Amino acid sequence: MKAFSKIVVMLLVGSVFLTSCVSSKKYKSLLADKDAMSAKYESQLSKLKKDFQDQKGKLNSKISNLSTELSSTKNELMKYKNLSAEKAAALAKMEADIKVAFSAIDNSGLKIIQKYDKLYISLPNRVLYKKGDDRISKEGKVALDVVADIFKKNPKMDVLVEGHTDPDPVRRTRYKFKDNWGLSSARAINAVRYLIKQGVNGKQLSGAGRADQYTTGELMEGKDVHAYDRRIEFVVTPDVHKLYSIRKNIK
Repeated sequence: MKAFSKIVVMLLVGSVFLTSCVSSKKYKSLLADKDAMSAKYESQLSKLKKDFQDQKGKLNSKISNLSTELSSTKNELMKYKNLSAEKAAALAKMEADIKVAFSAIDNSGLKIIQKYDKLYISLPNRVLYKKGDDRISKEGKVALDVVADIFKKNPKMDVLVEGHTDPDPVRRTRYKFKDNWGLSSARAINAVRYLIKQGVNGKQLSGAGRADQYTTGELMEGKDVHAYDRRIEFVVTPDVHKLYSIRKNIK
């Protein structure tokens, strides 16, 4: 009986010892897994922090670049706003000068219209040319002398000289001009040549024939209803690049 009791006690002690050994191994294994997972998470967290810092740096760089571009754009807009004001002032001054200059010429038929950033100075063909002809008349030369003097005083202006006709086909000078395109172009070019001869810089000028494609829309009473359409038009535009270069030189 005593021997049996000893055996039972030994078995119980062994069982406890084995259980203790198994629990210890499992604990150590779990502890090792925990450490491995912690190291893994630390590595991932470190990588995420690094990626975040990299992205933050890139975003800050982009924000800085956009801020610089925005500032530059605002400066450019301000420059063009100032240029627009200068262009308006230059056109207003030219319009006033032309009106004063032509005030001494009777029946000049001068018309001045400002549209956006352009000044349209219109003279009827009857002042400059005889019907169907491209040779400048004596009265026309007087009018062009006045215009030439204005343009010479305003070298920052670009001038397009346009010839316009009425819708009637060329008759009396058919031998010389095939159609209204030929007539309107010849009148514009002759006006350009005369202005250059009077000292206007040729780089300011260009010429174009418009024929009867751009009518005024105005009709006169009587037989000559399209008299307003027959005209020479000077389309004046301030040269932005020249104005801008002048602004830079003043600074």
